[in-house]
Amino acid sequence: MGVVKKQAYKNTIVSYLGYIVGAVNMALYPRFLGTEGTGLIQLLIAFSIFFSLISAFGAPGIIVRFFPHYKTDDRLHSGFIQWIGLLSLGGFFVCTFFFLAFKPFIISAFVKNSALFVDYYNWVIPLGFFLLFFNFFEAVGKVAYQTIYSSFLKDVLVRVLTTCEMILYAQGYISFNEFVLIYIGLNGLVAMLLFTSILKSGKFSVKLPDSRFSGIKRKDIINYGSYTLFAGVVIALLQKVDVLMLSSMAGLSEQGVYSTFFAIAVIIGVPAQALNRTTYQIVSDSWKEQDFKNVNNIYSKTSIIQMTIGCLLFIGVIINKDNLLAILKKPEFVPQFEVFILIGLASLVDITGGLNLHIISVSDKYRLVTFLTVTSSLCCVIMNYFFIPVMGGKGAALAYLISLTAINFYSWLFIKQNFKMQPFTLKHVTVIAISSVCYLVGHYFWRMPELYLDILVRSSVVALIFGSLTYIFRVSPDINEKVDDTFRKIKGRFFVKNLSV
Repeated sequence: MGVVKKQAYKNTIVSYLGYIVGAVNMALYPRFLGTEGTGLIQLLIAFSIFFSLISAFGAPGIIVRFFPHYKTDDRLHSGFIQWIGLLSLGGFFVCTFFFLAFKPFIISAFVKNSALFVDYYNWVIPLGFFLLFFNFFEAVGKVAYQTIYSSFLKDVLVRVLTTCEMILYAQGYISFNEFVLIYIGLNGLVAMLLFTSILKSGKFSVKLPDSRFSGIKRKDIINYGSYTLFAGVVIALLQKVDVLMLSSMAGLSEQGVYSTFFAIAVIIGVPAQALNRTTYQIVSDSWKEQDFKNVNNIYSKTSIIQMTIGCLLFIGVIINKDNLLAILKKPEFVPQFEVFILIGLASLVDITGGLNLHIISVSDKYRLVTFLTVTSSLCCVIMNYFFIPVMGGKGAALAYLISLTAINFYSWLFIKQNFKMQPFTLKHVTVIAISSVCYLVGHYFWRMPELYLDILVRSSVVALIFGSLTYIFRVSPDINEKVDDTFRKIKGRFFVKNLSV
């Protein structure tokens, strides 16, 4: 866990820095773009994610799974990276053809309630290409255990620059069209920066080996890529079908409110995203070496760590409900706060499940991931179809919660029965008890007259109680170890400073 902890802590810091900027952006979006403009941006992002996933043909997953088999000391790696790159590029051209060919059919689903999207339909193509470009080289960085820079680019730099262009838009220096165009360009910029960083790392070469691609097992890779492509698209559908169906059935404004709360709920999954950037590759390497003890160890540790931090963040938002709604300053957000509750619970379920799907995906049972995600996504679509007309955004959130709970439960049960691994202990129950206590403290805490002072004090008190109880009951030895190490460093510096005086 040494490499995992070192990079995970740094990634977490970067991710939360990005989240702070992202939170500012999500507060600015409804104010300056309105709920309809916010909905449009989220719809473009949703479409571009699907576009990039289909184009990639499972490339990120292929790289993580197969790179250990092709890794060589000469940095050429048997031409594996280049071959996967060509596969993704071919997928991009095919995807572009069908995206344009089916334009009338796709637009017909949105023209009634989300007419603004019609004008920006083609803009999905360049945004999708840049996401494809970035995700490809992010996966290359993962197999080399270089994840911090890509995290900084995606979580911090893009969001900081988006804040800057938001200010320009608010001041009237750019139009809405220019805002969208610049946003797409920013994604292209970070993709190029990541590509440059990979080249400068010295771990990869653009040259091809003398044997070209003769050593690559194309059939195995394409077979795996087909399943991971399907699974990846279905997982994305599970995450974004709410945005698509809300835009089509309820309109961009309803979807804009939903997407704002969804973005706030992302905070719960930030630690998991940071941790998984490193753990995914270590699990893949350990599975290849048949080191199942290490896989189970990482499985257990990541589950309790992610649940602990996720619960703290979930409670932190709930106890600041009134403050959050005051910051948003939009009356349409007030009756929709339950959207955050439902999505937040879904995120907690997902991060507590931890490495469920990844463990299955690196095993010889990887086809099961496709079955699970397809089944869950179909159920999610069906539930959205019935829930959205009645409940609006709340219905989409409820469908999302049920779907994620189902897929995590079954994958956990499968791993437990087939691989004899499972991450849950009484420590998870302890975290739930601690969270309940902290919620009550935060909910009934005296409300201060100043908004931001109330946020600071209320959150600090709850965080202090939560952290203290977590440490006392030793919920996670890794967290305790990090706390002890931090205090030792502070104490050491203080001691050295006093000696120098």
